[in-house]
Amino acid sequence: MYTRHSAYSEVTTPRYSAHMPKTSYMTSKSSHPYPPSHHTRKRTEPRRYGIDDFKAAFERKGMELDTSKKLGRGKYSKVYKAIDNTNNRLVAVKAIDVIELTSDVKNKFLPREISCWRKLKNPFIVGLHAQYEAQNMIFLAMEYGSQGDLLRYVQVNGGIEERKAGRFMSQLMQGLQYMHSKQIAHRDIKLENIILFENCVKLSDFGFVRHVDTNVVSHTFCGSKSYSAPELLRGIGYNPLLSDVWSLGVVGFVMVTNRMPFDEKKPNNVIVELQRNRQYVIPPSVYLSSACKSSFEAMMTFDVRRRPTSTQCLTLPWIAPHMTVMP
Repeated sequence: MYTRHSAYSEVTTPRYSAHMPKTSYMTSKSSHPYPPSHHTRKRTEPRRYGIDDFKAAFERKGMELDTSKKLGRGKYSKVYKAIDNTNNRLVAVKAIDVIELTSDVKNKFLPREISCWRKLKNPFIVGLHAQYEAQNMIFLAMEYGSQGDLLRYVQVNGGIEERKAGRFMSQLMQGLQYMHSKQIAHRDIKLENIILFENCVKLSDFGFVRHVDTNVVSHTFCGSKSYSAPELLRGIGYNPLLSDVWSLGVVGFVMVTNRMPFDEKKPNNVIVELQRNRQYVIPPSVYLSSACKSSFEAMMTFDVRRRPTSTQCLTLPWIAPHMTVMP
């Protein structure tokens, strides 16, 4: 088990050859109740390691890994809590089983995620502390948010009061603008990928990030349909930096209304027309100031040529008043 810290250079695609052999017995036709030795042959199979196989290795690095309860899980990963005794802090450990990965994820998306994540050092972005690799597993140790993700928070507590939501939006936009200043697009902004800490919220989950150049056009459909900009739903090339802005606008809408602006069960062409005409429903019981409404409407501008950049969004009336000193 070895460590790669963020100070290291570009991540290369990991290779996994350290599989342990597992013995299996093949029996020939025989009336004997047990296969005699001369009727057996060994077949080598890769051993599949799990998180519990590495508890001792984590302990040698001064980390106590708690596998009794998952903090979360994704398609290819599970997240656990751990205590880093070297500095007395809680961390979250994302455990990835490489055997489960598709070729694209293993060879493109995962190396890209780690490479980009290492470069992101911002108070409103979940920090990557270290990377460990062993056998068929990759472990990413990151900041631990004790309050869980924003989706769970809204599900439990309902819509967020406008002023508090504006503070969250300001923090998230500062994190996003920082990412974009590094020419990195997130491409999967949604409530589940925003983590609550004691004093702030932070962007997380960088599985679809990519480096972008000025005026870059992407053609990979990423993220969740409910948060997708119209250009993605139309299946045309898109600027991932500006589609990020749209997605964060949807996050803002959901925070204050406790509902999605558009029904993802509808066909794409129907959703696009609803987006074009701004046909979303704000519950009658929810009062929104003009500053709040005009801000998320600006971020959800249908014409991508008129949609503000993340830098321009920092001056929006719902966001600008909450720009504060970094925690």
